[in-house]
Amino acid sequence: MEFILGRGATPAETEEEWARRLGSQTDPDRGLGYWAGVVDGSFVGWWSASSFRSDPSIAGIGYRLGRAWWGRGLATEGARAMVEQAFSVAGIERVVASTMAVNTRSRHVLEKVGLVHVDTTYEEWADPLPGAELGEVIYQITRDRRGGAGHRT
Repeated sequence: MEFILGRGATPAETEEEWARRLGSQTDPDRGLGYWAGVVDGSFVGWWSASSFRSDPSIAGIGYRLGRAWWGRGLATEGARAMVEQAFSVAGIERVVASTMAVNTRSRHVLEKVGLVHVDTTYEEWADPLPGAELGEVIYQITRDRRGGAGHRT
């Protein structure tokens, strides 16, 4: 949440976010949605291969892990599984992800699983997080580019 809200989400914010995620960004009939991560019986976070209802040829990947679980390779392992899940869905031709430009840890994860930086966008925020002026970076991998960095056969 450091690069999303700059703080933990309130219960109301969490409820609103998950209503959106489990609505328009989930398509279980196609195998797109959200997965919880558990290690030794402890919830560590979630990963997604989510649906873009406006363009069914695109899936988005994402993840959030509790700070105690950072630096253990779990984000990379889960992100790699989400890329594979997305491309296992018929019709998915492109997988995308975004993060703040200053979020070097997430950028590194995306690069390790084969996504490449394709764009940077800039928005004006009423109450910007530190580093917001550097923009949001967009990463992607296309079905025909699989097999490069980060892809295991």
